[in-house]
Amino acid sequence: MKYFMCRFIPPGPDFLKTMTPEDKQLMKSHGEFLQALLEKGVVVAHGPVADPSGGWGMSLFEMADDKSADDVRAIVAEDPMIMANIGARYDVLPMLQLRMRG
Repeated sequence: MKYFMCRFIPPGPDFLKTMTPEDKQLMKSHGEFLQALLEKGVVVAHGPVADPSGGWGMSLFEMADDKSADDVRAIVAEDPMIMANIGARYDVLPMLQLRMRG
């Protein structure tokens, strides 16, 4: 298996503090999107990260050996926050090695 750490970057550093009701609904849909991937076994873990320079989200994808970062990018392109085209984005970072508890 291959693993990819994805950093979800919201539209701005204060986005989480200044969300409109529409933004909050998009964030809820974003969370539901990732939770569905978790339940399917595509995502191993996901959640928000408290960063003093601005919050962001982390998700860890588990993909078959024949998959690439482009395959992960195709999946995250379906995230409601990305599809809304409001400036959110993902950084998809291949893991060189991953060790985890068995």
